[in-house]
Amino acid sequence: MPRAFCMCMIACGRELLKVCGMIIHDNIYSRVVLWLKILLPVLALAILSTMFLVARNVDPTQELPFADIDMDAIASEERVGGPEYSAVTQDGAAISLRAESVRPDARRPESFTAQRVRAVLEFPSGDRAEIVANAVRLNNPGETATFSNGVAIETQDGYQLRTGEAVVALDRTSVVSSSPTEAVGPIGRLRANHFSLIGGGGQDRPYILTFKGKVKLVYNPGNR
Repeated sequence: MPRAFCMCMIACGRELLKVCGMIIHDNIYSRVVLWLKILLPVLALAILSTMFLVARNVDPTQELPFADIDMDAIASEERVGGPEYSAVTQDGAAISLRAESVRPDARRPESFTAQRVRAVLEFPSGDRAEIVANAVRLNNPGETATFSNGVAIETQDGYQLRTGEAVVALDRTSVVSSSPTEAVGPIGRLRANHFSLIGGGGQDRPYILTFKGKVKLVYNPGNR
């Protein structure tokens, strides 16, 4: 009997310890949650107060910074943005030009200057050539356009030309350059003092591309 009583007391003691432990754990958790509810809002207010105290003072009388732009000069400047020009040449080719902007040439009243120009020549045969340049001068509009500053020409049959300046006729198929020229094409790489591209006048030969003056060719038969 005493032994059974002792075993019962031991079991009851163990259960009592578990209950006490759960009560203590619940009390600690509740206290932690209670303190967090108090401390977190106070900490947030302290951070916001610090931000406002550290913020730079703004003088309402101080002028706002603006870019130094001469608006009067822009308003008085004669310029057209995004102009386009298209025509059909005497030999049946269609030519179109598109520029970022164009303005009258102050030194030549009969001429205009354009920036970032792209021209497309479409021949009656369906072939085409594209010409791009950073600057173009339109001489007597409707007659010629002088491309300069990074002139690049690309033909549909695989020729890519780079030259300093090229004069493009607007009433016939004619592109003439008197500047040193580098070209890459089906026959290889070449350099020349100047070149010309004129209308061929036929379906089988829409244009004739001729390189002149100290022509140096690096022939590459694999391109053909």
